[in-house]
Amino acid sequence: MAGSQKKTKTKNMTTQNLFSILLKADTCADVEAAITQFENEHSAECTWVPVGKKDNNSGPINIAADPGRSLVERLTNAVDAVLEREHEVRGGSPVCRTPREAASAWLGIPSGGLSEMTQQARRDHANNVIIRITEGEGSREARTVEVRDQGIGITPDRVPTTILSLNESNKWQKHYLAGTFGQGGSSTFAASDYTLIASRYKDEPVVGFTVVKYRDLPPDLFKTGHYVYLVLNSAVLQAEIPVEEFTRGTLVKHFGYDLTSYSSPLGPNSIYGLLNQTLFDPILPIWLDSRVHNYRRVIKGSRNALNGALDEGDEGSGPKLSHSARMFYINLGEFGQIGVEYWVLERPSKQDKRPSAAFVNPTKPIILTINGQNQEEMSALLIRKNSELPYLSQRLICHVDCNGLHADAKRSLFSSTREGARRGLIHDLIQKEIIRILRSDDELTRLNEEARKQGAQEMDQNAVQQMRKEVARILQMQGVNVGDIGGLEVSTGDGGGLDRPRKPTPPRPPVVPIPLKEPPTYIKILWDEGEEIPFHPEQRRYIRIETDAESRYHRANAESSPTNFIVSGEGLVLKGTTSLQGGRMRAVFEASPNAEVGEGGTIRVEMTRKGLPTLTDERKFKFVVPPPVRQSESKLTLPPFRVQPVEGPEDARWTGLGWPDDINILASSAEMENGELVIYYSTVFPRFASARTAFENRDAALVSSFIKRYEIWLAVHSFLWHRDQSTTEPANQTEEMIAAAEAHEQQERCRIATLSTLFASREARFSQAPLEEHE
Repeated sequence: MAGSQKKTKTKNMTTQNLFSILLKADTCADVEAAITQFENEHSAECTWVPVGKKDNNSGPINIAADPGRSLVERLTNAVDAVLEREHEVRGGSPVCRTPREAASAWLGIPSGGLSEMTQQARRDHANNVIIRITEGEGSREARTVEVRDQGIGITPDRVPTTILSLNESNKWQKHYLAGTFGQGGSSTFAASDYTLIASRYKDEPVVGFTVVKYRDLPPDLFKTGHYVYLVLNSAVLQAEIPVEEFTRGTLVKHFGYDLTSYSSPLGPNSIYGLLNQTLFDPILPIWLDSRVHNYRRVIKGSRNALNGALDEGDEGSGPKLSHSARMFYINLGEFGQIGVEYWVLERPSKQDKRPSAAFVNPTKPIILTINGQNQEEMSALLIRKNSELPYLSQRLICHVDCNGLHADAKRSLFSSTREGARRGLIHDLIQKEIIRILRSDDELTRLNEEARKQGAQEMDQNAVQQMRKEVARILQMQGVNVGDIGGLEVSTGDGGGLDRPRKPTPPRPPVVPIPLKEPPTYIKILWDEGEEIPFHPEQRRYIRIETDAESRYHRANAESSPTNFIVSGEGLVLKGTTSLQGGRMRAVFEASPNAEVGEGGTIRVEMTRKGLPTLTDERKFKFVVPPPVRQSESKLTLPPFRVQPVEGPEDARWTGLGWPDDINILASSAEMENGELVIYYSTVFPRFASARTAFENRDAALVSSFIKRYEIWLAVHSFLWHRDQSTTEPANQTEEMIAAAEAHEQQERCRIATLSTLFASREARFSQAPLEEHE
């Protein structure tokens, strides 16, 4: 009790007075003055103790690199405290094995996420955890940040072994909590000058509190200092404070907190953006109270925003989507399972070049989560390169729920800092699954093609043909046999002409709502009854199902479901399903590598109804010969190609291609799109831009000749590069291998662009004749 700590009438700075001052303080100077006075008046009883009872504690506390991410760990601890409160109130009943189960069973949070709650319900639950940011020292590198929860609280005697511990096992066996390693929240000490920790257990009269700071040690004796906290008579300070002044739960108040990287009010460089991206699918909603930017908003996570959740302050009617796939689960065998869902945002306006930036890091839009928290972000290269969806790389966001992985798989994949995943077997396996899923979705292919056509620049076909001939001529001079350069035959690569019309992929018809009934009356596999469903070995297909049943008839990750799939015949397995929503769902089937061509079987779906006959439907499937892989020919063909200028970082194509902001390190790139090699080049690459300006100032008539000749040289190089890469590029490249290869290609293209500028400038100056005269 507070009375056990000595009080002296002649001393003005009591523990109660100190606590009241610290609660109201907003600057480090306020804290330092109060602590100094308290130490002076209680010098005999006051001392500083190392955090975690470890003298050498600087390493584990400094382990986090990002102060923003450290705050997320504090919020995770706060949510755990709320769940711990409910566990104690309910006597641990029902038993819950995950934080999401606990939030659903004890607090009524929908299992499908916060988007299924009303706006008012989210606001009410957000009162359990609040993060507040105030001016502090008046600069972004020294804010005051409070994290306050209405959780179970901590008794004063347990403060050193819980919130001030390092690597303790307080949550090790508590599956209903997110924390495990017992050190994540302590990383906020490294970003603060002082940290006030105060807690009241339930409604007890005493509040336990202390202050944490970094203390330098003699450099001739120690390599680093360490983090210490204030004690009085060998215990954390205690004060008898009325409940109305400090309710149950815990306050962690950071003074001088470094938020240099998060100075914006909204968007990627803001705490609001960080919290929604990192708490991608939070267990509980959280209040963000920014006194710096004068707003108060609910943090619900980017996933729930993408699913249509709107709160006060959100703009418009939520994100507009071109396509989405609801969560479905993929079995990874001995490693457990993952859930996958994704969204495709509508085509951006000219002003909004990176629409995905409102929800994720646009360069890493594939999010892996545990308990809804972002643990790893995979590169957009997996979308643009591996999945062959270059025009969707700034619009597509993919979420991978890793809660279904077995414990050893999680341990091998994720680190204790939650700031990234370990590369290895599990990581590579998940990457490959993501690629297969995205490649298997016909709607993604259609949207990518639609975006390609909308972004393609109309070109004069005579000029295209003339450029093709000139490229072929130069290649022949280099000893490359590209066949007849007099006609269109050399230009196809597939036996057709350059201008062979392609049948446009029709848009998907609008979705018609299905009237749901109880009990349901039908279930149907959407495939023509008279046709067998073809699979070639290793092919994956998504089979659509329709029914008039309510969603409770199938949950994708439920242990048991009224809806089940039965495969008769060898070589085909069910890989996963989506949940039933609005009468629609999808089932994922995959043929084994050893499936025998000509063999087949039956896919059957069954839906049980209590006291009524089971609803069924079935379709036959058959294994077919894989599509032929075109063999390489002794005579190389010049594929269809076009050259596309990109007018600087403001051009939507720049961000769509994932190009860096630095115009000095990027000259061009090339993508194979539907059999056409598209060469994109930067019109602001310094060597090209300065040469073009020189021609404009000298002789405007030569500008067009210079540009065309520059484009020809880029096309020649791109063809040779494409030829070499298509024969040497290894299969199943990792994200790191792709990134390294792209960096090398980027450097090589800058070198070639510099040479192309020299060649094109010389040719334009010394030859006034048109290109056709040089055949």
